[in-house]
Amino acid sequence: MVALLLVTTKVNYNDYYLASMPISFLLEPAIVALAYPLYAQFNAIRPVLTMLTFSAFIGISFSTTLAYTLCILFQAEPQLVASLMALSVTTPITLLITDMLGGLPSIAAAMVILIGIFGSVFGLGLLQMCQVTAPQAKGIALGVSCHAIGTATAMEYHPQAGAFASAAMIISAIISAFWVPILFTILSNLSC
Repeated sequence: MVALLLVTTKVNYNDYYLASMPISFLLEPAIVALAYPLYAQFNAIRPVLTMLTFSAFIGISFSTTLAYTLCILFQAEPQLVASLMALSVTTPITLLITDMLGGLPSIAAAMVILIGIFGSVFGLGLLQMCQVTAPQAKGIALGVSCHAIGTATAMEYHPQAGAFASAAMIISAIISAFWVPILFTILSNLSC
């Protein structure tokens, strides 16, 4: 989507990358600000921490495998495939994972930001349509899939949703940093 927009508007990719960096830079302090609600709601999170971790692991595994499969089906270039593997985590960690896999961090950053904005705008409505009513579940969904931007939306919606979104985002970041490179290697070896 971003590539199509850049080509259509004849915007130089390097200019786009430089223009999007302040957004990424501003996300980092926002992530730190999310720690307080997590601390305040930790007693509600503690009993379900193991299930939350397991769910995040399954979700990351599924989304990474799905992204890889779609890239292979559409015969994407290897560098693009590597760029789309770590989209279930916040931007700074996505950049590190993508760089480690040999992808283009700028494409990964743009995708993560777009996913976050999409989830922030439509996430609560989609969850309502799916009859998800628990604030904790909404928070987990927004934290895992929409990262810092989704977590900010969860904070505005409900304190427990915000705390669970923060926990889910942090757990996803830790799991992704270790698991996505391993899973990418496994998937690459299976598709050869």
